[in-house]
Amino acid sequence: MINSYLLNEEKKLITNFKEINIQEEIKNEKNLLWIDLIDPTDEEIDILSEDFKFHELAIEDCIFPQSQPKVDDFGTHIFIVLQGVKKEKENGDEELKTVDLDIFFGKNFVVTIQEEPIKSITNLSVRCRQNPMFLEKGSDFLLHAIIDGLVDSYLPLLDEIDDKIEEIEDKVLTNPTQAVVNEIFSLKKKILAIRKITGPQRAVIGLLSRRDIPFIKAGTLIYYRDIYDHLVRIGDTIDMYRDLTTDVLGVYFSGSSSRLTEAMKVLTLIATIMMPLTLITSYYGMNIHLPEFGWTGIRSVPFVWTLLSGTILGLLLFFRHKKWI
Repeated sequence: MINSYLLNEEKKLITNFKEINIQEEIKNEKNLLWIDLIDPTDEEIDILSEDFKFHELAIEDCIFPQSQPKVDDFGTHIFIVLQGVKKEKENGDEELKTVDLDIFFGKNFVVTIQEEPIKSITNLSVRCRQNPMFLEKGSDFLLHAIIDGLVDSYLPLLDEIDDKIEEIEDKVLTNPTQAVVNEIFSLKKKILAIRKITGPQRAVIGLLSRRDIPFIKAGTLIYYRDIYDHLVRIGDTIDMYRDLTTDVLGVYFSGSSSRLTEAMKVLTLIATIMMPLTLITSYYGMNIHLPEFGWTGIRSVPFVWTLLSGTILGLLLFFRHKKWI
């Protein structure tokens, strides 16, 4: 699928790709052309080599998605690889998957290749249709808008993680179960996934915010530095969330250990109390025969119950004196 946006010298927006002669339009530096390819076919990929004359290595990277964001300078154009994020259900759990975004950037053109539709770019295309003069700011500003929207799409994920951490903290304090541990580990996995995505992209934006990148005007660099600052804050937030989940996990295990200790304490007290009772009943037998006093049968019952009760009471008073209960 091809979406095209051409703001020509007469400030007219042309969105019909068939009306655009790419080679002629990019020769006029007063024009600005944005071509957006979504899950392109082989025929659409040919546009990159035949009409734009992009480097074959960059085109190969578009065909075979990269695992890491990067920036390559080919002289006549800049090739950038970035990654978006989408949520998928896998084995009943929500997983974060990356979506590659390849960008070719030149003096008066931008070409984006989406592995699948990215919401932030869809929103930007609507913005261009509604306000074509947005494209008048130049290709470097358009590139900034594309990257800025991609970075901003991470923020709702961070909000979800923040809410989930609060929810898990309440569960750990009120109803700590094994299911809570599973939630914590699932959340840590999601945090790690976001960190793996945003970390390399911060390095890419850092390169773009320097003065030696062609086609980016000095006045636009401050906008790229703003994106870089956003990524730094996102990275710091992710690190904070990672530490919080580790702390919550520690609280859970500490609470579990404390509850196990209390349970063992109770069981130990019960066993300690039962030991002398078992000794007494074993010594005198089930027929309650007391040869020391010459008592047998029913006459022995009050004495045995008094002895058992006194033993229990004495042990409880001893435990209380030692502050074990």
